[in-house]
Amino acid sequence: MIMHYFSRIFCLLSFCWLLASCGTDLPPTVVAEFDGLPARVDFNQHIRPILSDRCWNCHGPDAGSRKAGLRLDTEVGAFALLESGKQAIVPNRPRASEAIVRMISDDPERVMPIPESNIRVTPREIALLYRWIEQGAEWKDHWAFLPITAPAAVPNNPSAYPAANEIDHFLNARLYEEGIVANERAEPERLLRRLYLDLTGLPPSPERLDAWLDQPTDENYALIVDELLASDAHAERLATEWLDLARYADSHGMHTDGYRLSYPYRDWVLQALRENMPFDQFVREQLAGDLLPEPSQDQLVASAFNRMHPMTAEGGVIDEEMR
Repeated sequence: MIMHYFSRIFCLLSFCWLLASCGTDLPPTVVAEFDGLPARVDFNQHIRPILSDRCWNCHGPDAGSRKAGLRLDTEVGAFALLESGKQAIVPNRPRASEAIVRMISDDPERVMPIPESNIRVTPREIALLYRWIEQGAEWKDHWAFLPITAPAAVPNNPSAYPAANEIDHFLNARLYEEGIVANERAEPERLLRRLYLDLTGLPPSPERLDAWLDQPTDENYALIVDELLASDAHAERLATEWLDLARYADSHGMHTDGYRLSYPYRDWVLQALRENMPFDQFVREQLAGDLLPEPSQDQLVASAFNRMHPMTAEGGVIDEEMR
């Protein structure tokens, strides 16, 4: 009898905890989204995009447009005590978090974002924020400043999702999380065309396509991938995007747009990509190649990255305006 009594108490407490965690006051549309959420909500992957898109306009880095003294683009600001004595985000306590309370409010004077902004937070986004707070509201620096770490384990591949290797497990797990059904493998013609366009920016030649169609095996596909990765065309494909980022040009870009000799820098980028130069070295030599101990000619050329911006040589230019 005693065990039966404690069992009933445990079930009652569990039920109360469930109500508290999901919140009986949450809109049904939000509650319906909980089943489809990832097991662990990640700040950078799931939460930062919501805050930046829906909240930062009034609660972001611009002090001139910031409302109510609330700043949600920094960790200190997001967890700070507000003038009202409340907190926008209270770790482990979503129902005590003013951000959640305001997002689900029916009062047009209290709901956030304000109706006049024409910005809406979707039920799924509210559910993600709720679950993130419930799980402790772990804040993270921007992903670009975090060290790369190996995943703890390979995720289980969702049923009915084809997988040829462990990489497919990761891809399929994300597709499943997003509610997207994986496509069947493309037919051989389309597969080779996609491969060529991805790695070289150009379609395969008719001769190369015919040779592939004669033997469209996984082994042959892997050989073609290796061949394309080692090709000049692949280096050129990567270089086009990097040179756009670096604002590469053989002219000044202002006023009479005079000519400047810049192609050695372009050639350096191409050679670095052909040789598969490590990325940290690739960036270091461009940002500070001329500051390295006894820099080589190539390292000096690489530092031309810093001179790829538009410039002018006209008379009367004010140095500080052009700096």
